[in-house]
Amino acid sequence: MSNLKFYLTLIPSILAGFFCILIVIFLWKRRTIESIQALILLFLSLANWSIGYAFEQLVQVLPAKIIWLKFEYIGICSLTTFWLFFCIRYTGRFDLTRRRFFAIFSWVPIISMGMVFTNDFHHLFWSELNLQSELGMLVFNIEYGPWFWGHITYSFLLYIVGLFIFFQHLINTPKSQRHQVRLILIAGLTPVLAILVFLTDLNPFPYLDLNSLSFLATGVIFVYIYFNHHFFDIVPIARDTTFENMSDGILVVDLNDRIVDINPAAEQVLQLSISDIVGRSASDVLPDLIDWIKNAKEAITPIKTLITGEGSSKQIFNLKFLPLSDPEDELVGYTIIFHDNSESYQLTKDLEDQANRLAVLYEIGKAIASTLNIDALLELIHVQISKVIQSDTYFVALYLPETHEVEIRILYEDGIRHPSITVSADEGLSSWIIENKEPLLIHDLNKEMDSLSVRPILVGEKKLSRSWLGVPLLIENNLVGLLAVASYKPNMFDDTDKLLMEQIGQQAVLSIQNARHYEEVNRQAKLDSLTGISNHNHFIEILYQESEAALKSLSPLSMIMLDIDHFKLYNDTYGHTIGDQVLRLTVQAIESHIKKTDTVGRWGGEEFGIVLPNATTTQANMVANRIRRTLSELPLFNVEGNTIPKPTISQGIATIPQHTTDPDELVIIADRALYRAKARGRDQVAVGIPSKSVKDPAAESN
Repeated sequence: MSNLKFYLTLIPSILAGFFCILIVIFLWKRRTIESIQALILLFLSLANWSIGYAFEQLVQVLPAKIIWLKFEYIGICSLTTFWLFFCIRYTGRFDLTRRRFFAIFSWVPIISMGMVFTNDFHHLFWSELNLQSELGMLVFNIEYGPWFWGHITYSFLLYIVGLFIFFQHLINTPKSQRHQVRLILIAGLTPVLAILVFLTDLNPFPYLDLNSLSFLATGVIFVYIYFNHHFFDIVPIARDTTFENMSDGILVVDLNDRIVDINPAAEQVLQLSISDIVGRSASDVLPDLIDWIKNAKEAITPIKTLITGEGSSKQIFNLKFLPLSDPEDELVGYTIIFHDNSESYQLTKDLEDQANRLAVLYEIGKAIASTLNIDALLELIHVQISKVIQSDTYFVALYLPETHEVEIRILYEDGIRHPSITVSADEGLSSWIIENKEPLLIHDLNKEMDSLSVRPILVGEKKLSRSWLGVPLLIENNLVGLLAVASYKPNMFDDTDKLLMEQIGQQAVLSIQNARHYEEVNRQAKLDSLTGISNHNHFIEILYQESEAALKSLSPLSMIMLDIDHFKLYNDTYGHTIGDQVLRLTVQAIESHIKKTDTVGRWGGEEFGIVLPNATTTQANMVANRIRRTLSELPLFNVEGNTIPKPTISQGIATIPQHTTDPDELVIIADRALYRAKARGRDQVAVGIPSKSVKDPAAESN
């Protein structure tokens, strides 16, 4: 039995001691890493304890046993201090220097070791030390003194603090890495459980050295973690070489592109916490950077620019990709560094923007003096503004004081130009500018809506903008219109943009007003002064344009020639004032039955022409008869206010391509049909006869 006890105590202790020494030798090549240093110290303590205990059991003389007992207490006293040091360094929980840590936590272990080696003088650590025989072997019979229990209490306190730190680290560790942290916890728990069993004399195997076996188990677990999970290859290196308080963001990935560490600055850049990101694949977290990472590994593009945020919250980062090696210069991963270059980038961009804005003002200044075409001018302003102000919508609205409306003369949205529209000057964000004659800058409409006295209206794509900037176009405080840009994103415009828009408006407003006057003069030159419809020349221009379009699109086009019957009688009998009233009534009747795409013009005297695009002969006949009936129902009075006979009209119809393909011949055919209507008794509609060049002529009809 004595031989059995000898082997059950001596062999596990020697194995545990030498196994711990082997681990120390293996970790020595990574000794520059503080977390590895802490682990080396921890295993040296375990080796010291195990070997000291083995020799304590081996010798059978009291003085020699006491020497080895005191030797093993060097490891026992320092064990929990090194355990706490490892927990702090491994988890990176506290920012304590090595010197500060040992200054705080090592004074009790040092005093305890002093108490051990001077116990013969005070007996505070062991009050009694003697030998007793058990199954032929001499073993210690120890009575512990008060300092021993103080030492035990302090040691367990350090151990519990270390466990608490590791449990917190376990909670914050991604699920993919919790298995490794659990194994470390088990490795740390095993020796302490064995010590508790030893101190309480509850060992179910009294001849088996559970302490040494627990040390052996701890070493096996750490070796398993090292070889199977490679956890110490990258995390301690990254944690100890990465400063938590660095302004640059740092992200560490292993050779399998798995993210293994991140500092707080990088968490802010990516808007992700360490628990969300560590353990995940880089392709999941950084999908837009995968190609760059691949190229950077091959030293093709080791530097990249990353832009985050929008508007005033935009940040510019220069990304660097650096290899991460262990002390043996073996590649274990990569480091991605996020350097905030926003300030330098913004300074450069501001200088470029200023130069571009000056160039835009110069180009607009040149252009406004070169054209009186308002649409061409507004198009040019749009092109120049787009160079320096990024927007989704651009429009220029002209104020119409006579109707208190605004004509949105040019409207671009998502690069598409929309037709001009007219809206009330009391509606939309434009109404605020019209009322106040001041610029309006809205950073985020969703947030500022309640503070605005007006509500936006939807035009174009019917999409609500988030950012909006509009400036008035003023001439001596008289409102001509407004210039505006908008974006679907918030915070897209600032005071610099507002200043540029005001400068552009000041440059352009006089040219816009001159172009409006020029446009109005040209428009009036094309109208009949009495009736307000197209004059003869303008009507002929439209007839040629519509005829060409109809022939190109293979669609019909009809023309109605209209003449007021016995018109001279009204002038001779009731005076020219009544004659003019008859002309205006006739136009009123015509306009009530034609579309916006149709054109009515004064051919001369009491004759009128009507161009009806996309209208067949039958459709034109229906329009002509409606006009005739409507005119017969309109009231007509002489200068004394008495009712006088209503005029009648005769009309002739000709159609392209049914009657001809020549616009000049179309007029002749319609005019001949008109005279046939008059010859039949007036107040009638006649359809023309096709020219000889047209096959299958239609018969004349009413």
